[in-house]
Amino acid sequence: MDFSSQNEWDGQVFKKLQIIDADLSNKALEDCVFEDCDFVNCSFKNTSWINCTFRDCNLSNTDIVNCQFDEVKFEQCKLLGLNFSLCKKLLFSIKTEKCNLMLCNFSNLKLQGMSFAGSTIVDCDFFGADLMKGDFSNCELKGSLFENCDLRQADFRGATTYAIDPLKNKVKKARFSMPEVLSFLAPYELVIDG
Repeated sequence: MDFSSQNEWDGQVFKKLQIIDADLSNKALEDCVFEDCDFVNCSFKNTSWINCTFRDCNLSNTDIVNCQFDEVKFEQCKLLGLNFSLCKKLLFSIKTEKCNLMLCNFSNLKLQGMSFAGSTIVDCDFFGADLMKGDFSNCELKGSLFENCDLRQADFRGATTYAIDPLKNKVKKARFSMPEVLSFLAPYELVIDG
């Protein structure tokens, strides 16, 4: 089955696709599943993904400008360099589970209730994102930037290596665990014994 042969797919399962450096723009996909697929350096500009699932896929350096992501799940995927902030904002809804996200941009997106559970989120930007009730439980967040974010009621229990300034973000009723929550004190250069 040649994925690039047509622009509309519905209810299809794709396995082990290896597509690199291809222009796959202007597609409409609904209720599709992608398993163990590589879309490295591909362009999906203006593509609509509705109720689709990616499992064990690599979407490194994929161009997703003006894409629609509506109820899309990423499970154990590699997402490197994706700029989600350039996607369509209406009905934007994704979920990541145990994914490896690096250098991704989620700035100024409404991500209320979004789950990143168990993911590694390195050097990602969340400037101005609405992450109220988001799930970052058991995530590694090394180098990820949270500024002017709504993190109220978000779950960071078990999360590690985050740097969140409570003066630059809304954190009311967010859940954190010890000892990582002590990172809130880092900007004050305090000496804490014991």
